[in-house]
Amino acid sequence: MMAKRSTATVTTRAVKAALTKEPGLTVKDLAERLGVNRQFMAGYLAALQERKEISCRTVGPARIYFNLAETGKDPAGG
Repeated sequence: MMAKRSTATVTTRAVKAALTKEPGLTVKDLAERLGVNRQFMAGYLAALQERKEISCRTVGPARIYFNLAETGKDPAGG
């Protein structure tokens, strides 16, 4: 079993950097890249979205996330 990184090491900077490098990642993608639990990541992303630091678009059953700071506008159209 692979050990997960402490949730304390996930930062807004790390999430936004991942979304800058690869826009349109899902919760699962981000959780895997940052080594944390998917449920934790979903809550963290919801908080960032509420603070208007990232945006989200629903595509089928998945939500995909974007860094708002990169473009200055919401690529999800909202």
